[in-house]
Amino acid sequence: MTKISMKIKFCIILVVLVTIFSINGVQNSFGHGLGTETMPPVMINGKSATLEVGSSTERDSGIQQITITLFETGTYNPIKNILFEVELIKSNKSLFKNNFEREDGILIMNLVPSENLDVEILNQETFASIFGLASDQFNVKGKMFENGGLYKFNIKIIGIDSFDNILLEPVNYNLGISIPETTYYEIDDDGFGKQQIGVRTYYEQVSDFDYDATKKLITITMPFDWNEETIIQSSVVHEEILIPKTFGVFLVTDFVVYLNGILLPETVINIDDFSESERIIHVVVSQKELNDLFKNKLVDETAEIFKLEVMPSSNDLPLTGITENGQFKINFSWTPSKILSNSTVNFNYEILDVFLKDRPIKVPYNVKIFHENEEIFSRSDVSSGIKSDNEVLEFFIPSDISGIIQIQFDELGGSEFAHLSFPILVNDDARSSSIPDWVKNTAGWWANEEIPDSAFVNGIQYLIKEGIIKIPETEQGDTSSSSIPDWVKNNAGWWANGEIPDSAFVQGIQWLISNGIMKVG
Repeated sequence: MTKISMKIKFCIILVVLVTIFSINGVQNSFGHGLGTETMPPVMINGKSATLEVGSSTERDSGIQQITITLFETGTYNPIKNILFEVELIKSNKSLFKNNFEREDGILIMNLVPSENLDVEILNQETFASIFGLASDQFNVKGKMFENGGLYKFNIKIIGIDSFDNILLEPVNYNLGISIPETTYYEIDDDGFGKQQIGVRTYYEQVSDFDYDATKKLITITMPFDWNEETIIQSSVVHEEILIPKTFGVFLVTDFVVYLNGILLPETVINIDDFSESERIIHVVVSQKELNDLFKNKLVDETAEIFKLEVMPSSNDLPLTGITENGQFKINFSWTPSKILSNSTVNFNYEILDVFLKDRPIKVPYNVKIFHENEEIFSRSDVSSGIKSDNEVLEFFIPSDISGIIQIQFDELGGSEFAHLSFPILVNDDARSSSIPDWVKNTAGWWANEEIPDSAFVNGIQYLIKEGIIKIPETEQGDTSSSSIPDWVKNNAGWWANGEIPDSAFVQGIQWLISNGIMKVG
């Protein structure tokens, strides 16, 4: 597995609940993990005061900015001359602890990536602060701010109204701020080849990523302390898996999710198909779900990991997607489930109106099929708009077509922005069946009636059972007939003479199996 790039999305989300402690016996209070947290009021030095912590992103630089304000409850006027103590913690390591005197009661900190291994705090005057129109700011610089993850802030109100008016008992606020971090990993799928799967974490940094192509399983692991304090401070754990829309395996409708080996409810998954290039799989584990796992001792508390496993449900179809303009949803499937070159496939699909809560809609559209960027099929049609009447496209896959084909829908409802494509894997029929050349001698003898039907059938049965001949999976028939149609024998003779491909001979064998004449397995 190759980790190919990392990109921090420069926005900050308060994802961890905030606990307030006070010597005056104020009960613990909790926020909701949004972009701005306003704490319940507490009495400080005879005043009802409220702390607000906001997060934003500077548009030009993309730097994360934290704003901490203490204001009078009710009037929303900042309390003047506040002495803050702020400690920043990441991965249980204190990055800095510093006092800040703020005449206007507003503390602004910019988390600035730099080459410094140690954190450096610099006062930064702004144009507005020079003229007294706004507070100056502090640049908190360090190499660790190149990465996202969970940052914990311990904030104390040490003094109020005057820098000399030191409180006998400071008021403490503990909160967590998550800086989303996006990392892409290159995987190699047996059918769809090299793909780049992204993981955007809103909690801790991902410590391990794995993709099992056989199970179609994505595994994401990150640190997590399974204890009551951590869970109380966690409103949600939110992870996003970014799937390129060239990767058909993960364009299905339904998924299953495991957390540390425990199956989670379907409600933790939400699919976002509104991006043109990527499908976003949101996995949102609530505090209640975390607490249930912890209280019921369903997780190993000593593991100290949060391990998510995500894979398509047992039903691989239909694939689903939404057009670029967000109006139409298409569910897409096909039969047979394994598509082979040199064979016929039925593509089945329904066109739904997202704005009408996924109701089938009668709408004109184009459907095209591409292979290696070359158009090999095109049709214009109008969908039925009837739920029970799916659209069907019967298409013969030429023998020289294998690998990925793109089924492209465009101009739905006449809109140039209403387009969507599905990548489909076509298996080479020669790879799906394997027949040694010397078997042609047996087929030729049978076609020339040099050996009886029973000898040919018994011989082919034996070769299949021993794995010498490999054919596509075929349902075993249960008829008792022993009559073999002439076309099967003719096919065998033509194949022995090199006049038809292996796939045609295999079709004859499959017919014998499905009609109960040849028994395998």
